[in-house]
Amino acid sequence: MHSKLSPLAPCAMAALFLCASSVQAQPAQSEGVQIYGLVDNVVGRFAGTISGVNAQSQTASKLEGGGMSTSHWGLRGNESLGDGLTASFELSAFFRSDTGASGRSDAVPAPVNVAADPFFSRAAWVGLSSPRWGRVRMGNIISQLFLTSISSNAFGDSMTFGPLPLLTFTGGVLGGGTSWTNSVVYDTPTWGGASATVARSLSENQGGGNSAVRIGYGQGPLATSLVWQSVKKDPQTFADGTTTNDTTAWQLMASYDFDVVKVYGHVGHIQNKGTAAVPLDIGYRVWDLSAAVPVGAGRLLAGYGVRSTGDTVGPVPATLAGGNVERKILTLGYDHNLSKRTDIYAMLMRDSTRTHTLPAPFSVIDASGTSFGVGIRHRF
Repeated sequence: MHSKLSPLAPCAMAALFLCASSVQAQPAQSEGVQIYGLVDNVVGRFAGTISGVNAQSQTASKLEGGGMSTSHWGLRGNESLGDGLTASFELSAFFRSDTGASGRSDAVPAPVNVAADPFFSRAAWVGLSSPRWGRVRMGNIISQLFLTSISSNAFGDSMTFGPLPLLTFTGGVLGGGTSWTNSVVYDTPTWGGASATVARSLSENQGGGNSAVRIGYGQGPLATSLVWQSVKKDPQTFADGTTTNDTTAWQLMASYDFDVVKVYGHVGHIQNKGTAAVPLDIGYRVWDLSAAVPVGAGRLLAGYGVRSTGDTVGPVPATLAGGNVERKILTLGYDHNLSKRTDIYAMLMRDSTRTHTLPAPFSVIDASGTSFGVGIRHRF
């Protein structure tokens, strides 16, 4: 049986920890408009899909976009309005740097039925900020759970090799995607390293709205954060996620930089409540540990994470991606900086799943696969 946590429990825990993520997406600091972006391609041998391996997965040679970071470009800027008040905006789009196609995915057919990424699916917002009063933004904004996850693990936002991003945001377990449309987000000022964020994505007749709260602390070598979210909004595009299920989730993280090694840890929980027509009550535990060791101009990276459930999960065909019962990911690699904006990397990942499968009599099938890739990432 899974343990349940009420929506208010993370807030109570936050009062004990005063947790916060130490990194938030910030607009450009100088006046005017900036063009920015990142291009990342990787070549190697890959097993299964980002959702996991299955009993019939085969290893294939591929050149993929986004080995360590999803390729994107954008515009952002600030205007000083006087008395400390600043107007800011950000417009950011994903693209597939292996083919040149826009977005991260084309339309997803039945039974998911979501449209492809809209053009500025990564971010599209405008806001006002003040050192005294904080910041308010409105538009399409990166979710607090995704932002906290990618800014507090050794592999960053890698949706190809990063254990935490893969276990949390792939496999159809979590609703809401990585950015929330129609959002209003308030970030408090930072007081002695402590800060907080409240986010609300309006429903607009899409089944219900999304809500999130993040509280955290970051000072010196220590950073901690606690984030909670509730997703009830039905997805319209790939950017909104690929499940209509209502889900809640919380995640607690901590990191410490010992100079010779920086270590990260996360524990979290995802509750899949299904839909009004098909209610569910399935809880998933997610945890991971990762580390980055400086070596010359680069870093040795290591990470291990697990997503599992003790609840009854509906069986699926063995040909579908695994991970419905349990998924484990171990990744080792090296990331070498050629300059401040360009790095090369080599990653090795072992992906293991346990899946409740069809046809009857139902059984649990174990599957595993190894992926390896070398890539180049350039920021501009």
